[in-house]
Amino acid sequence: MTELRPLMIDAMQYDCRILLAEWTWLTPPSDTPLFISAFGDWVFGNPDGSLWVLSVLEGNYTQVARNSQEYNALNKSSEWLEQVFIAGWLPIAAEHGLMPRKDQCLGWKVHPLVGGKLTTSNLQVFEMTVYQSIMGQFHLQLQQAPAPGVASKSWSNLW
Repeated sequence: MTELRPLMIDAMQYDCRILLAEWTWLTPPSDTPLFISAFGDWVFGNPDGSLWVLSVLEGNYTQVARNSQEYNALNKSSEWLEQVFIAGWLPIAAEHGLMPRKDQCLGWKVHPLVGGKLTTSNLQVFEMTVYQSIMGQFHLQLQQAPAPGVASKSWSNLW
């Protein structure tokens, strides 16, 4: 059996500039990418020592630890890893033959925010560059979308 990809890989093994190109609207330029998960989520270090996570599932950037000591204590908890990085899905995906290489990640064929189910049949292996680009654009569009119920002009009114 092929060895399971680690949940986290050092971000220095990637061209972060390319991978994060579609996330510049959300990630501060002062923060340093530290790790990337098997699902494409990022851990960043802030100059003040705090650690932040860019979630490609939720499309947000949140502080998860005040410092590296707190982060290192938290990441020993399987519950915390599941809550923050959906870590439990990695072995489930592997059981279904979905084993991403270092340059790939696991992702959702139909994103859960638009009705995709959190099931193995909705999981897929993506090229990391493609998934990062798609998710960055997807979440930016969601952020910019009008609130539900807000009327917009119909294209037919333009004629």
